[in-house]
Amino acid sequence: AYLQPKVSLHTGKVVGAEALVRWIKADGTMVMPGKFIDIFERNGFITKVDFAILDQVMEYLRDALAQGEEVVPISVNFSRRHNEYADFVPNILKRLKDYKVSSNLLEVEVTESVFMSDLNKLTNNLEPLRDRGVEISVDDFGSGYSSLNMLKDISADVLKIDMAFLRATENEVKGQDILETIISLGGKLGMEVITEGGEADKQLLMLTEM
Repeated sequence: AYLQPKVSLHTGKVVGAEALVRWIKADGTMVMPGKFIDIFERNGFITKVDFAILDQVMEYLRDALAQGEEVVPISVNFSRRHNEYADFVPNILKRLKDYKVSSNLLEVEVTESVFMSDLNKLTNNLEPLRDRGVEISVDDFGSGYSSLNMLKDISADVLKIDMAFLRATENEVKGQDILETIISLGGKLGMEVITEGGEADKQLLMLTEM
């Protein structure tokens, strides 16, 4: 698990992190997720990978808290394949209890495509997590055929806009208007809004103004 920081545009401080998976082979070389995630999605192994990352995050938070370090909430991605299993949410809650980590330090990320494919089932599955204080994030919003109508029906706390959407709108006025509208809409719906991939000064300035 590699932790990517989430930075507040209001304060410039790190306010959270996302756990990204990296496959480090025996010879030390690193394989990026684009090379293996799709394969693991198809053969079902992705569910083991997701929980392996969750365990590493839980271990890190437990140890950091024990040493008196300041920590921030960490988000973990979960595949659509988990929606097939009844023990998905109980396994997350069990880990929070076993590692003695507060639920407000965990954020569960699910891609927008999963919400659109089986909204009712996923919402019912995730509701016990929200009841315990775990935030739910809609990941990769804008990467596919996003439905604004979906936003009124989902039970989620965070709207994360896909980095490809940011890059595509950087030099396009119409695209910027759409991005700004999504940010505003998310806020009006009571959702925290995060935009992936804000790495250049020009992007940060644009997002700060929005």
